[in-house]
Amino acid sequence: MPIIFIAVILVIVGIDLLITWNDFNGFFKLLGIELLVAVVVWILKLVFNKSRSSDENDNSISEV
Repeated sequence: MPIIFIAVILVIVGIDLLITWNDFNGFFKLLGIELLVAVVVWILKLVFNKSRSSDENDNSISEV
């Protein structure tokens, strides 16, 4: 699992370098946008998983 994670990060950084053609300002802007998107998706995933698990707990309590 960690090897796949590292490989994915290296591929993303490599693609960013190819897109920006060694324009480091553009590279870091693109990388920053990708990191912000990843953090927002992660937070939304946590919120939806928590709300879904609380819904399942509410249903199990009402069934008992």
